[in-house]
Amino acid sequence: MQTSDNTALQQHSRATGWYQAVWRWHFYTGLIVTPVLLILSLSGLLMLLSKPVDNWLNRQLLVVTAAGQHLTDSDLLQRVQQAYPQLQVKFYIPPRSSTASAMFSLQSAPAHHHAGHSAPSQNVYLNPYSGEVLGSIDPEQSLYNTLKTLHGSLFIGAAGDALIEITAGFTVLMLISGLYLAWPKTGWRALLPSGRLRLRSDWQRWHKAIGWLIALPLLLFLLSGLAWTNVWGGKLVQPWGSLPGTRYTADTATHAAMNQPGAHQVPWALEQTALPGAAAGQPLALNIDNLSQLAKQHGFSHYRIHLPGTERAVWTLSATTIANDITNPAAERTMHLDSSGRVLADIHFDDYPLLGKAMAAFVPWHQGDLGWWNWLLNVLLVLLITFLIIAGSIMWLKRRPKHSLAAPVAKPALSKKVLLAMLLLTLCFPLSAAVMLLIILIDTLHRLKRNQSY
Repeated sequence: MQTSDNTALQQHSRATGWYQAVWRWHFYTGLIVTPVLLILSLSGLLMLLSKPVDNWLNRQLLVVTAAGQHLTDSDLLQRVQQAYPQLQVKFYIPPRSSTASAMFSLQSAPAHHHAGHSAPSQNVYLNPYSGEVLGSIDPEQSLYNTLKTLHGSLFIGAAGDALIEITAGFTVLMLISGLYLAWPKTGWRALLPSGRLRLRSDWQRWHKAIGWLIALPLLLFLLSGLAWTNVWGGKLVQPWGSLPGTRYTADTATHAAMNQPGAHQVPWALEQTALPGAAAGQPLALNIDNLSQLAKQHGFSHYRIHLPGTERAVWTLSATTIANDITNPAAERTMHLDSSGRVLADIHFDDYPLLGKAMAAFVPWHQGDLGWWNWLLNVLLVLLITFLIIAGSIMWLKRRPKHSLAAPVAKPALSKKVLLAMLLLTLCFPLSAAVMLLIILIDTLHRLKRNQSY
């Protein structure tokens, strides 16, 4: 009987010790990520709200009065080149409705392939009926792109990118540990929140309920956002989710060269894929009018035309969700043609690897680009994430004694579960794992110092 009781006590002790360890990591990751996660949530909300604001502020450039027949695309191109002779036209977006303006993206850059897209740019808008130049804007100076810089790098470049990557990795750990801690042991009714927000227990119930409600969407938000980070995205994941090597002629440029400064307009699965190059000596048979006709013949509806920089470069037709050309990721398409009109590559959504397909869906969903329903859903989701952060902070403040972090007590034990969790974190999020090891080292030194003082 005594042996049985001892075994039960040992099992209870191990279970309690593991629960306390998970609670401790949930607490510490919460302290680490809360400031940055709150900035990301609020900047994300402002980005969503700024889209209609930007459109309203620039309505005199975006909206025209229908008046007969459009001028040809080549006529519009000539008007732009006359107005901005010192700049090079990089891509063109035809009017997408009878009351929409035509837009040309111009840059001062060396004419090499589709290169130069990292140079400063201007978006120039024309009335497609009269050819009048309505004005121009610098896309990097828009309210949306300013907020996007804050959201993507905290205005501190690569260091901000790394900090966000660390935060996202720890948020995944916080999310998983939070679901474990909030698992309802007395039935799912225990997750129903109370109708008040006064006591710590009230905030705790709301924290658990909202956490379970948004766990999956938040995880998808984190992973799709991580896709653009330098280490996790650019070095570890994106190469595996990109199109395989092509049989194009030798050219070191990739599709990422087609992006505008501060804006990803090329599908994630294509950014690291090589661009084709046209053979030398091809007849210069194409012009922008031909491309518009070919786009319709090939089944494009809303699209953009990327102009070649040299005689060996290619023309490109693209329709993607990330560039807001279309709202259905499954309809994404990128077509490259040489100057004779021969199709060099016709890349569809079905050609993307599985991970590339997932990102083609999740990235525009993350940005709220799939339609008004997506925009409203994201606004609600970001508000709930913000509430979750605030609720967790209030729970901590109500629990915390003065001059103390009120960290949960847990015995340091390198169990198989802890080692497995650390290994998975290291493999999935190396920057977060490095910070985690630093925290373990600091925590261990603190324990040793405290024990020596006794």
